[in-house]
Amino acid sequence: MSDKPSTLRELISNELPRLYAFAFHMSGSRPEARAHLDQLVRDAKAQGEAVLATSNPADTLLGLMARTMEENLGRKSDFSFDGLDNMLRSDITRPIDLSGGALQNSPQRVHLMLWELKRTCLTATLCCLPPGVRVSFVLTDLLGYSPADASELLGIKESAYRVRLTRARKRIEDYLTPRCAHVDPQNPCTCTGRLVIAIDAEFIKPPAHTLDIPHDPHDADGPRRDMGSLYRSLPEAKLTPDEQGEVLGQV
Repeated sequence: MSDKPSTLRELISNELPRLYAFAFHMSGSRPEARAHLDQLVRDAKAQGEAVLATSNPADTLLGLMARTMEENLGRKSDFSFDGLDNMLRSDITRPIDLSGGALQNSPQRVHLMLWELKRTCLTATLCCLPPGVRVSFVLTDLLGYSPADASELLGIKESAYRVRLTRARKRIEDYLTPRCAHVDPQNPCTCTGRLVIAIDAEFIKPPAHTLDIPHDPHDADGPRRDMGSLYRSLPEAKLTPDEQGEVLGQV
């Protein structure tokens, strides 16, 4: 077993990738994820040595972020299933056009934007769930926490957590199973057919960096009918080294 971190800065540095990925899945936005990460740093500093004194400081830090985000995000979500359908999933698809615009006559840009669409669309689907339901899916099906451990992080009863988790899994599965080609290749919604629509609607924009864009094609791993497996296959959103330095500079 590795030694516990001796300083709050060391703890946050060790946990930054996981904390930022958690915040991105919960908020659906890189800027919002960064804002929630900055808030966590302030909250952790306010608690001082109490965080380090716990038996598992990493889980204490994640639990603090999870509870704070659930409270700050409120009961409603910024996305809705109907809104996603209206924006992206009309009966009309549009071919990829390399003649200009955001794709800039670049197959490499198409590759990048297809990955960004896949990750953004699936994350937005998750963000259609109320935060209290959403967090259960993220903690258990993405981060691997058992219901018992996750409910302890949130400070709620395990029975209540299991109800949330069941609801989250069912709502995501019910929405994606008849729509998304990443679940079933016979489904009508494909990233290639929706890419130009998503760009024109400003649903996606070119990311500030490509550190979290895989080299493999966005559909190389085939369909995944298990929702947890589908979401775990997404590349984690990452901070740049400069951004990491900015966060740690606040500690």
